[in-house]
Amino acid sequence: MRGDLTEILTDAPAAVRRAMIEDAGNLAPGAAHVVGRFWSAVRDANGNAHIPPAEAYRVAAASESTFRCLLRALAKYAPHVSTAHARVVSDEWYASRKPPGSRAVPAEKRSTFTTWPAAWREMAPALAAAPIKSSSRKRYLASIDRCAAMVAEGLASAELGFVSACELSEAYLSHPEKERRIKPVTAANYIEGLIALGTWGGADKDGLIAMRVILSDLRDQAALAEKNKYERLSCLMERGGFGHVADRILELRTRAQELPAHSAARRRYMQQAVVCAVILNKPPRKGDLVTWRFDEQIVRDVDGTWRATWEQEKTGAGTETGAIWPEVCDILDEWILDGRPDRLVHLRYQELVGCNWLSLTEHEPYRDLPSELTRAAIGVPSHDLRTLAADYMRRHDPGRAADVISTHLGHGTRKAGAAYRADCDGAAAQEIWMDARAEIAAQPRFRTN
Repeated sequence: MRGDLTEILTDAPAAVRRAMIEDAGNLAPGAAHVVGRFWSAVRDANGNAHIPPAEAYRVAAASESTFRCLLRALAKYAPHVSTAHARVVSDEWYASRKPPGSRAVPAEKRSTFTTWPAAWREMAPALAAAPIKSSSRKRYLASIDRCAAMVAEGLASAELGFVSACELSEAYLSHPEKERRIKPVTAANYIEGLIALGTWGGADKDGLIAMRVILSDLRDQAALAEKNKYERLSCLMERGGFGHVADRILELRTRAQELPAHSAARRRYMQQAVVCAVILNKPPRKGDLVTWRFDEQIVRDVDGTWRATWEQEKTGAGTETGAIWPEVCDILDEWILDGRPDRLVHLRYQELVGCNWLSLTEHEPYRDLPSELTRAAIGVPSHDLRTLAADYMRRHDPGRAADVISTHLGHGTRKAGAAYRADCDGAAAQEIWMDARAEIAAQPRFRTN
């Protein structure tokens, strides 16, 4: 048996061959043969034994079960070998399981007007000529595109009115594909864009009034969700606030480092850690965060410093992080390496130029992914961390916090940050009054003769 294994594992590194021979009695069926083929493929391709190429996995395993057997064997007998390139082959096997025509992510964003219903296209010139700010027009067009997508899927009718607004609301809040469901506030913004189209395009006034009823209901749901948000934040503050977030990032990284490079769980842990870390540095909106691409919105300098600069979807204004904190830069490096040796970080970044930063591929993930990741990591959606950051700044310096918050969170107008500004004004007034009381208390008492 020992002699057979020695022959089968001829091309395997000595340490791997010795470990498998010593554990011959416990080898899984077929493990020795697939490992032998694997190392022969690495040799034939002149591959790096420390990080074998993806082609070696394809050559060694003709079926998914054999491929999984190979990965288990490498994890047990060659833990020092990076299996990062096995991730590509693993994704190929997963893709082959999906039924024809299925999609992992929503359809790509379509260009404005081309997929709108005919009646909407006729009203488009009126909206284009409307005396409104260009940023508002841009936001309305993007919202109408979203509504047109629901109509194209058959989830809502094209005729503007109460029924179509109800159908759109239902489609957004309870979409058959869970990952495409959105919050009431976002649904309200989309329908508001459609109401703007009808208002300037001369749609039936009664129908628009009915649509505003649905809009108002969505706003009420959003207000209730806002109340629930503060309850979630209160619980997060009790656990330590941003200190707790930092602790969770460390835990997630530690878990990831204990798993092999090809592991889907490893990538998920690192995905959660890197999203929390980037939001901790400066909290973008999830709709912006999910669109970033390497060397476009998020860039790595030669010295290892990361920076992010992007145009905000909601406001149309540009914003940036500046130099990202060194601790977060380290996590970003670990994320893109995806189990590869540290020395390959520059090469790996160049490989990823133009790719989405969250998927590490050309494909953009579904919009709610950042919230899904933060909820799994710390129990709250990503947007809550924006509010938490504002609360920290308000407590630190209430007198100047409103303007700092507006800049940090990327608010386009004073109205957008009105709630934060009211909190800051209240806190500043309270602080001034407490100082005044202290001065009064220190003065001699009034006396009567």
